[in-house]
Amino acid sequence: MLIHPHARSVITQLQLPAPIKESYGEVEWDMDLSKNTNAYLERLSCYPDVKQENLKKLYLSHILDPNNTDNPALKSENLLFTVGSMEGIDILLRTFCELNQDKICVVHPSFPAYEHSGLIHNLEVKKISLTGENLDTFPLEEMIKINPKMVFLPNPNNPVGTILEKGLIEKLCESIDGFVVVDEAYIEFSSHPSSLSLLGQYKNLIILRTLSKAWGLAGVRCGIIVADELIISSLQYVQLPYGFSIPAQDLVHECLNSPGKIMDSWKKIKNEREKMAYALSQLPGVEKVFKSETNFLMIIVKDLPKTMELLMKHKIKVLDCSLSLPNALRISLGTEEQNRKVLEVMG
Repeated sequence: MLIHPHARSVITQLQLPAPIKESYGEVEWDMDLSKNTNAYLERLSCYPDVKQENLKKLYLSHILDPNNTDNPALKSENLLFTVGSMEGIDILLRTFCELNQDKICVVHPSFPAYEHSGLIHNLEVKKISLTGENLDTFPLEEMIKINPKMVFLPNPNNPVGTILEKGLIEKLCESIDGFVVVDEAYIEFSSHPSSLSLLGQYKNLIILRTLSKAWGLAGVRCGIIVADELIISSLQYVQLPYGFSIPAQDLVHECLNSPGKIMDSWKKIKNEREKMAYALSQLPGVEKVFKSETNFLMIIVKDLPKTMELLMKHKIKVLDCSLSLPNALRISLGTEEQNRKVLEVMG
């Protein structure tokens, strides 16, 4: 398998992990007596499938709209399953960013795991503040001037919930030598199109997906990296084999194979989001409700300590986002009953 020219120099010295190398071999074995497992026990005594060919095709059938003529020509070679998006972030940095040398960019406010992982890998982390009334843009020239090895852009944003201004991702891909990582953890809740259609145009674009949010499989720990084949093959030199367990693969297959109930829940959540956003905006203690394309709402309140104390008194946990934005908190959308309770307490 080929290695990307922008991978860390040490990657070129690595051998492909044996389980990955064997899975792409030409021989189909009738019997495998090479793994030292217990032959008297059942399915879980075997190691997991590391290619996940059928599962990748099944996932692709869900993310590619058959009626969309802009669909990229994605194959299973463009996908890599990870142990949640957290592993995806980690192996991207380990594969492409030189320790004590490279810079990465994150927008602010943003998902804190990007900065956290960058610092763990001894990378210089540059923060670029989001601007605009809805925090949906950033100074593109400032980021281009830094010319980072990797940029992380949650889209829709976490914790704000908004979508980036149209055209920003394309301009960034065209303007830097490094990789543009678009984290679409909440894209299923958005009315805006995914950046998947841009993959054919930009070889430095990487998309992160997860099954933890809309698909309701947070406990299974399954993320997906979608990118150019050369990026995916390079990551396989670094990723630890067998992290995607047999029970996890079975649960993901079951979920993707019968998605009706899950997709119906997305409609309910979007409906509740609009009702909840309006109701919160009418409360005297709320100054602003950000337009959301996710399953949460970020709001600005007049008295954050008092609001947090009130919610805590009623055992309602929300996220204090005041380090990202003064007097801000993030409320995940719950059931209709849970949402009504929040409004009662805050009203």
